[in-house]
Amino acid sequence: MAADTPPAYISKPAWDDRFANPSAVLPYGLTVAEVQLAVEATYRFFHDLNRFLVERGYDRLEEILLGNAFAGFLSEVVVRELARHSAALERNAHIGGYPDLLPTGMYERNSVLRGSEGIEIKASKQKGGWQGHNPESGWLMVFRYVVDKDTLPAEERTPTQFVQILAARLEIEDWSFSGRVGRSRRTITASITASGMHKLRSNPVYQHPDYVVKPHLYRLKR
Repeated sequence: MAADTPPAYISKPAWDDRFANPSAVLPYGLTVAEVQLAVEATYRFFHDLNRFLVERGYDRLEEILLGNAFAGFLSEVVVRELARHSAALERNAHIGGYPDLLPTGMYERNSVLRGSEGIEIKASKQKGGWQGHNPESGWLMVFRYVVDKDTLPAEERTPTQFVQILAARLEIEDWSFSGRVGRSRRTITASITASGMHKLRSNPVYQHPDYVVKPHLYRLKR
């Protein structure tokens, strides 16, 4: 390995045009090309950050942040990069506001607690069963990623990368709601139903064929 070549686990993944779907339906003027730019910027961010950490003796961010913390951080980076590269969308400036991305100029100061227009972004390593805090009627984009925390030695781990990006407008009936019962302290969640999963998987923006669920139904057709 050349002296200036980083080890595999902090190398930078790349967008693969073979896995992109130029016919994907996206709202508010968002384009597949803009999604590609956002993904590539996200890859650069994690490459630069992880290289900085590793060169100073720390673990990668993937090892530092556990469970949902990494997914939440990744989601925030994706939201910011989509807003930066989209000509028609802005990040929702309201902390905890829904949805994550808003059509430019639709809401005052691009800030709303609960808006009816925009796109919610979710990063997940799960192949399905995605959840939210509430059933929502609106656009959802799921950025499914793979993260390698098991390969040893750690230097041979593959970098985190997106293997599926799905988009669909979901309605309230595409969610099932699980509230609290009695004095339970469980987190209130809403799960996407089979109808919602079908909508998402029927409109891939990007997907690696090895990660397609039910490929006989949902593989990219050229």
